[in-house]
Amino acid sequence: MPNQPLVLVVDDDALMRELYGEALGDDFMLQFAVDGHDALAQLRQGPRPSAVLMDVAMPGLDGYETCRQLHQEGSDVPPVIFVSSNDRLEDRMRGYDVGGNDYLCKPVEAVELVTKIRRQIQADALQRSLHAEREEAVMAVLSSADLAGELGVVLDFQRGLNSCSNSEALGRALFEALARYGFEGCLRIYSRSASHNMSSGGTCTALEHSILDALVAQREGPRIRPFQSNTSFNFGTVVLFVRKLAMQRDASMDPEESQRQGRAIDNIALLMEAAVSRLQAIEGEGALQDLGHTRRLMGVATQALNEVAQRNEHMAAQVRQAFENLLSELDVCFIHLGLSSSQEDSVAELVKSHGAHVQAVLEQNRATEQVLRRVILDLKGGG
Repeated sequence: MPNQPLVLVVDDDALMRELYGEALGDDFMLQFAVDGHDALAQLRQGPRPSAVLMDVAMPGLDGYETCRQLHQEGSDVPPVIFVSSNDRLEDRMRGYDVGGNDYLCKPVEAVELVTKIRRQIQADALQRSLHAEREEAVMAVLSSADLAGELGVVLDFQRGLNSCSNSEALGRALFEALARYGFEGCLRIYSRSASHNMSSGGTCTALEHSILDALVAQREGPRIRPFQSNTSFNFGTVVLFVRKLAMQRDASMDPEESQRQGRAIDNIALLMEAAVSRLQAIEGEGALQDLGHTRRLMGVATQALNEVAQRNEHMAAQVRQAFENLLSELDVCFIHLGLSSSQEDSVAELVKSHGAHVQAVLEQNRATEQVLRRVILDLKGGG
């Protein structure tokens, strides 16, 4: 069908290409490449596919190197989905470093594969529509950084934190500051109710999700640590992964660039500390709102309890009066019933016994009221 997205499938195994054709042929227009060199040649000549399904293990030019060269040659690169038999974090990191968007492990079910490809195509379409606007904004903030200086980025970030009223706004402000240093990455923020994943491009890719999961799992060790040519910042409630920011810089790097990246790591650490402090303040403001709501509820509960106490007191008085009237009427009735003294005493004791039982029940209600009052006082901090 002419309106179907074009997908380039890169695999050196003829049987696998045939299987991909059967699994994907109903949903996509397919174009096949037999190895990395063939894929690069087809991509240079066009047309641009909507996505590339890339086998990792191929002779000559493997999937990682093919993707790296693809990004090196142009900026308008379609999303690349790696398919591999290896599921180690190191392999996923390599895929992320060369610009991959997702990483699937064999065997892959056809339904999952179609879903993953469609998801990447939709994300790429959204990102392409925002590309020009984002580039313009990045150029503006980079120009601002030249004027304000590297430390000025930190100061601007700290000044603007008060306007961040939630985790999403805090994440956007952090990425804007990161862009002024010329870097991008992905981020996870933990709030009281949920965690929020964000990326410099907007929505995190599946590969970025898996990298953040791996970073969060590493609870012990330094807050700032290298990940190949990247750097991670794990400050507990805020976890940041910065691409192409090297902690371990070798002698082949330009000295000025090496110094710039070293300063960037220090400055980003300051950004993270400020972000964590602001997140704590945001959470505290939310807790104060919850406390105000709780206090309002305690006020309503206190009023209701007072009303119940008044009704119970009134009821107890009515019950006492009713039994007193009953005993008075029994004294009159005894004259006409012709009962013996012992019989009259038995009836009177029976009535008094039931009266005492009813009074005991009412007293239990009062005891319950007192317990509830103590609970409310404890919640108010008054007892």
